[in-house]
Amino acid sequence: MPSLSTALARALIVTAAAAALAGVTALPAAPPAVAAQLPPGVIQLGDGEPCPPGTLCLYRDYGFSGPAYGIGAGYVVDLHWLPMYGSGGPTAADNVSSWANRTAGVALLVDEQGGRPRPLFPGQHLEEPLPLNDTVDRVVW
Repeated sequence: MPSLSTALARALIVTAAAAALAGVTALPAAPPAVAAQLPPGVIQLGDGEPCPPGTLCLYRDYGFSGPAYGIGAGYVVDLHWLPMYGSGGPTAADNVSSWANRTAGVALLVDEQGGRPRPLFPGQHLEEPLPLNDTVDRVVW
């Protein structure tokens, strides 16, 4: 019988292959067991912890509070891979209300449901306006 990690790896390969055949380029949502390993360039922050220098930070709640993560400059991150329970589901995708960009680069906040990518400039802090709250699925640079 294959181990759990082997079974999960096989499931991800099959899912990725099926998506490629269908012409879909988005990564599949992470299974809970895999999501415990954060993507490269991502750190978990404490509730309300200030954003470290050289980092793009995302917070579940307004006021830069609640569960949070930091993304190093230049790392493209699918927020489906960051565990964060909220009204949008079990991941940070569609669950982020506050952002702080303490990097020297422009981060693009991407909504995969057809919204236009929005830039977050170096030094900029953002509390999502209600129409755009909880819509970001991916960060690109």
